Amino acid sequence: MTVMENMGRPPGRPPPGNIDHLYPDPDTDLNVVLLVFNNYPDLDGRHWMIGWQVGSLKDGVHTVWRQLQIVQERGFNHYTNWGPLTKTLDLASTSPAIAQLDICTMSPAQRAQLEEIASTSPVYVPNGSWNCQDWLITVLKQAVEAGLVSGEDCQRCVTAARTPGAIFPSDSVTVPTQSVGSFGFLPG
Repeated sequence: MTVMENMGRPPGRPPPGNIDHLYPDPDTDLNVVLLVFNNYPDLDGRHWMIGWQVGSLKDGVHTVWRQLQIVQERGFNHYTNWGPLTKTLDLASTSPAIAQLDICTMSPAQRAQLEEIASTSPVYVPNGSWNCQDWLITVLKQAVEAGLVSGEDCQRCVTAARTPGAIFPSDSVTVPTQSVGSFGFLPG
């Protein structure tokens, strides 16, 4: 596969809004999760990202999350890695629904290492099959290799995200296009 230049960042396009100056990553251990968006009937097409909550807005609805993900920018037929961003999420009333799968608890230093891994994980020229799920699995594999998270924790999360009905009951009738295997997190 061919790597996209400049992490797929479109020339001349400024990065998305980031509110990390208002909600800095706190100096405490936090739960890091895999967020799975129920935005597509086919499990392979769903958006995945890694995140951890860093605050809440005063409206009592929106929460503020540090987010590690790749996205498809409007007008471009490829993914973009903008690096870590802090943004709001409305997990309670968001459509589509968003599931949170606990990966593990990480210290601020571990989260900084995870951010570095995600920041340097490339995106690839579109090939019809590689997507944000593959990118996220690559980031998690590197986090396992760095000793930030266990292979068992990653395997548990990814298996749940890829198993029909495990996190969204309506999925029980949907058949995944790829089998639920070890995803390379576990030895042998």
